[in-house]
Amino acid sequence: MSLFLEVDRLKAELDVLRPLSPEQEARVLQKFRLEWNYNSNAIEGNSLTLGETRSLLLHGLTASGKPMRDHLDIKGHNEAVLALEEFVRSEYPLTEQFIREMHQVLLGEAYRVSAQTADGQPTSKLIQPGQYKTSPNNVLTKTGEMFYFATVEETQAKMTDLVTWYREEEATPTLHPVALAAEFHYRFVRIHPFDDGNGRMSRLLMNLILLRHGYPMTVIKNDDRNRYLAALSAADADEPEPFLRFIIENVEASLRLMIRAAKGESIDEPDDLDKKLALLKKQVLSRSEFDEITWNVKTQAKLFDDYIRFWLTDFVAEMTRFNDLFQKSELSFHARFDNTVNVAQSPPAAIDTNTALKAADARFNSLDPLDLMSQAMLLFRWETFRGLAETFDQTVNLCFVFTERRFNLLFAVYESQHGGQSQSVIEADYKTSYDLVRIHEINHQLATKVYEFIASKVTEADSAPS
Repeated sequence: MSLFLEVDRLKAELDVLRPLSPEQEARVLQKFRLEWNYNSNAIEGNSLTLGETRSLLLHGLTASGKPMRDHLDIKGHNEAVLALEEFVRSEYPLTEQFIREMHQVLLGEAYRVSAQTADGQPTSKLIQPGQYKTSPNNVLTKTGEMFYFATVEETQAKMTDLVTWYREEEATPTLHPVALAAEFHYRFVRIHPFDDGNGRMSRLLMNLILLRHGYPMTVIKNDDRNRYLAALSAADADEPEPFLRFIIENVEASLRLMIRAAKGESIDEPDDLDKKLALLKKQVLSRSEFDEITWNVKTQAKLFDDYIRFWLTDFVAEMTRFNDLFQKSELSFHARFDNTVNVAQSPPAAIDTNTALKAADARFNSLDPLDLMSQAMLLFRWETFRGLAETFDQTVNLCFVFTERRFNLLFAVYESQHGGQSQSVIEADYKTSYDLVRIHEINHQLATKVYEFIASKVTEADSAPS
């Protein structure tokens, strides 16, 4: 078929140049992964730029002011790409189980997104990674018409049919490998089997098919988003060729890039230097802002805005998971100034995140030199554990200790009446670049320690002689 003349010629040229040297392969794979992670997420509305994506994946640096979900989506997509590469090497057959596991890697933990009820009222929907959709995910087009994907009831059977069709096609080929990848991509999108992440999954699975047939990763650029969506719309109207031509064009671009790498030529695109320079400037300028700065009221305010506000908010979200296990819960923020404690207490009946965080905000952003903190602590107290004859109260605290050039973060969980020993969580200079994804991971680990403490108390009570 004439559509594939050029892609076949390029593939043959690349095959002659293979295998690439380890250095060549590492260089081109890094570029492919970076471009793929950025573009596939950007198409779905992720706000991180290419430079911010590179900074996150290569250096662990997060973008100030960007949503936590956007950072997690980039990180999850990168892990999914690495898992996909491993799956390609394994030569295991494609199964629904693998597709669901890939979706779990892509999206990570369950989360909520904004949604609408059938009558248009705002609500939220829980996204459960690795599970097929539990409610309709049809979309309203720009023309005001509803575009319908597979129903919840149809999804399981349609996914089974899709995987069966693909495996039969692999066993007895009737399609060119690029056409097979494009067709699978389109059929998957038309089912839209998950509550979220379907676009990213369709491109991951398309690349799985291409990689298994010896083609390089193929990246659909965010700059081509409108062409991409228009080609998908044409396929919906029984005109599949524009979408196939679009995929072929992108596969050809990836083949040319791989050939340049195999020949030892530059794989930078014309605007790559500008992107790299912009990233370098951003990293250098943001780093120098904290260089050699000592603890003062301005540093205090900036540290809160860039770092501590997020840490406290995310920590509260992790801790409130345990509220239902106790009859009463309280939250308070405490600040120490030269050994004098000033307390801003939340209402005693329930955790009030806003009250505690507002108190922290006011203290950290005070311009009065007398309000320079030596410690700041968020303290949880839960009273009367449910379901045990011999109940207990529990306390958790997260305490920042500030010195002239560094701060230390301490954590403690203990039975309230007995007290407890704090442990150091992190120690860093004020010039540190703050990794918000890492903060979330640490808070989740601390929540696990709280769970283990409670579980040990329950086990102790259950094993006690009656």
